[in-house]
Amino acid sequence: MAKAYRFDDRPPSTGSAVHAFRTLSALKDFASLQGSRGNYKFWEIDGTIVSDDGGPDGITIRVSSVREVR
Repeated sequence: MAKAYRFDDRPPSTGSAVHAFRTLSALKDFASLQGSRGNYKFWEIDGTIVSDDGGPDGITIRVSSVREVR
């Protein structure tokens, strides 16, 4: 099972395919640049990678489980 990270106001739905970041640090770096860190929750996603373009935010993952991280 792979891990990926996403920020959003709600958790991704189990079974859905979502775009995500490869690492939590890449997600936090991006969120701080956007000024959104205080407005959104951070989610750690376990699932199966559907596609990966190799970039820090290039993962599409099918959600098996999700938990909030800080």
